[in-house]
Amino acid sequence: MKRVVLKKPGSLSFESCDEPVPGPGDVLITVRACGICGSDVHAYLGKHPLVKYPVTPGHEFSGEVVAAGGDVHSELLGSRVCVEPSLACGHCPLCKSGRYNICGNLRVLGFQADGAMCEKIAVPRDRVHLLPPGVDFKGGALAEPAAVGIHALAMSGAGPGGWILVVGAGVIGLMITRAAKALGCRVAVIENNQERVGRALEFGADEALLFDEEPPGTTRGEPAGAGLQAVFECVGKPETMDLAVRLAPRGSTVVVVGVFPRPVPVPVSLVQDGELDVKGALMYTGEDFEKALDLIAGGLIEPGDFITHTVGLDEVERGYRLLTDPKAPTVKVLVEYDGG
Repeated sequence: MKRVVLKKPGSLSFESCDEPVPGPGDVLITVRACGICGSDVHAYLGKHPLVKYPVTPGHEFSGEVVAAGGDVHSELLGSRVCVEPSLACGHCPLCKSGRYNICGNLRVLGFQADGAMCEKIAVPRDRVHLLPPGVDFKGGALAEPAAVGIHALAMSGAGPGGWILVVGAGVIGLMITRAAKALGCRVAVIENNQERVGRALEFGADEALLFDEEPPGTTRGEPAGAGLQAVFECVGKPETMDLAVRLAPRGSTVVVVGVFPRPVPVPVSLVQDGELDVKGALMYTGEDFEKALDLIAGGLIEPGDFITHTVGLDEVERGYRLLTDPKAPTVKVLVEYDGG
């Protein structure tokens, strides 16, 4: 079969390899759709701190179960599914507590283990989620980034009627926006250009501002940031982390969702003085994935709103170029396979 290999930063190639054989507890999936996300781009540019080269990218994917290993019921054959790409040990205290997303031995498909930019992939049965009726393979591929947003929102403690501030209107920031609106929150978004500000409003944000504009709250005659329950950093840059902490009201929560390629300074005096709760959000659990599929099935997260470009498996490098081109109006690039 064919697969894409990221040999080193900036170097993508195609290889032929044997079709994987599902082991005990595994299923074999014919991949139908796979998203390219910001973390994939970081790996491509050599800016992801945890990727292990060479690796086959791809962690946002869906497909069809075509074979099953031992201990897996054959009724799954032919099922349309999406996959949590987290490979956890299952034995450490974190795994046993249900927080396998931060397992100390965690490997993620596409980063520390080969991912889904290939024709077929074998994955553990317990990381597979059935696609609900009405959710196609495109929607299934979007369950992963949607689950990231849902997990981050759950960690924030934000509730119905409260304001949240999202720094960055990329895919994850927009997923948090959609999930928060579904929860009944009010959402403000900060971005660095007018096009992205407009996009945030189109995706349902109640307010969207440029970085150098007045922060949320001032337009309503309130102190800057008044009423904010949580601030989400979704960019992964020193200046946006600094901004997130500075705009967080006393007693609120800052959720770090962006991937930072290197250490960054944080105004810790403001964290201490305001008793800010600064949390990191890594990936998701199965519960977040199921909620993501529910929102997609219910039309609250619409795949067509996110997917701006599709490419074939043999056009993957063009997909990366679209995402690294500052002039290209991209949101989500999806790799579609034959039959997708």
